[in-house]
Amino acid sequence: MVLPNKYLWTIDRRNFWRILGFQEDQMKLNLRPKNKKYTVLIVPEGTSPVFRFNMRSFSMITLAAILLVMLGMLMMLMIMNRQHTGRIVSLKAELSTSTNRLESTVANKEQAIDELLTELMDLSEKSKTIESKMAELEQLEADMKAITSGGRKSSGTGNILTDSDKSMEHADTEGGVGGEAIPLSDEEVSMLIEETKLSISSSLEEMPELQSRMEQTKTNLKKYKEMMTILPTYWPTESVRITSTFGTRRDPFNGTLTSHNGIDIGGPSGDPVYAAAHGTVTDTGYSSARGNYITVSHPSGVKTNYMHLKEISVSKGDAVKQGDTIGLLGSTGRSTGPHLHFEVIKQGTPVDPINYLTIPGEDE
Repeated sequence: MVLPNKYLWTIDRRNFWRILGFQEDQMKLNLRPKNKKYTVLIVPEGTSPVFRFNMRSFSMITLAAILLVMLGMLMMLMIMNRQHTGRIVSLKAELSTSTNRLESTVANKEQAIDELLTELMDLSEKSKTIESKMAELEQLEADMKAITSGGRKSSGTGNILTDSDKSMEHADTEGGVGGEAIPLSDEEVSMLIEETKLSISSSLEEMPELQSRMEQTKTNLKKYKEMMTILPTYWPTESVRITSTFGTRRDPFNGTLTSHNGIDIGGPSGDPVYAAAHGTVTDTGYSSARGNYITVSHPSGVKTNYMHLKEISVSKGDAVKQGDTIGLLGSTGRSTGPHLHFEVIKQGTPVDPINYLTIPGEDE
C-alpha cells in the first residue's frame, strides 16, 4: 500500500526530530511564545497571613512600563514645579520691588503736594502783603499829595496789617496758637488758588498806574522839598518850648496889651540858632529893643528876623542855607531871659511863624 506524500512528510518529519533527539511535545513547547508566571509574596511581620500575587511576564512588563511612564511624568512635574516655584519667587520679588517703588512714589508725590501747598500758602501771603504794600503806597501817595497841596497829613497810620499779620501779632503778644491739623480739601485749594490769582492779577494791573502816579508825586514832592527850602519851615532852635505866641499879649514889663509880631522860643543861653530857609543876610546889628538881631531875605519873598541873640555868626550879604547856624541864643535887648524872638514878614506884614514852621517830631 502506498501512502500519500503528506503522510510521508509527516512521518519523515517526526523521524527527523526523533533522530535529532527531540520529542514532539518538547518541540511544540519550544515553538510556543513564552509567557511565564511569576509569584510575588508579601510576608508581613508576625503571624499575619502571607499575600501571594501571581503575575505573568507580560503583565509585569506592562506594569514596569507604566511605572516608568509615571516616574517620568513625576520627574517632569517636579521639574515644572521647581521652575514654577522659581518663577513665583521672582514674581514675588518683582511685586515687592514694584510695591516699594509705588509706595516711594506715592510718598514723594504726597511730599511734593505738601510742598506745593506750602508754596501756595506763601504765595497767598505774599499776595496779601503786596495788597497791603499797595494800600500803604496809596496812603503815602495821598499823604504826599496832602503835603504838597499845603493840607495836613492824613491821620492814617500807614501800617496796614492783614488779618494774618494781626493774628501773628496777637500770637506774639498774647500767647501761642494751636488746633487740629485739618488738611485742605480740593475745593478749598482751588478757591485759594483762584483768590491768589485774582489778587496778583489785580495788583499787577494796578501797579503800572500806581507807579506812574508815584513818579508824578515824587516829582511834585521834589519840587515841594525845593520850595520848602526857600520857605521858613526849619525850626530855628534846639528847644521847642514856646514861651510867647504870635498876636495880642500882655507886655512882660508893664502888663499892657500889646501886639507880639513873632513867637518866643525859650532855651539855654548859647544854643545854636538856625536859618529857617535858604536866603541872604540883609541886615545884622544891635538895638535896645531887639538886642543882637539878624534879618534874612528868602527867594520866596519872605523875610525872617532873629532877635535877642547872644552872638551873631554871619555878616550882611552872606548867603545861608536852610539849617545853617547863624548865631547863638541869648537875652540881649528888651528880654526877661534867654530866648529867641522869631518873626516872619510877608509882603511887609508880620504873620504867625507857626503857619510855616515844622515843629521837630510833629511828623513822626
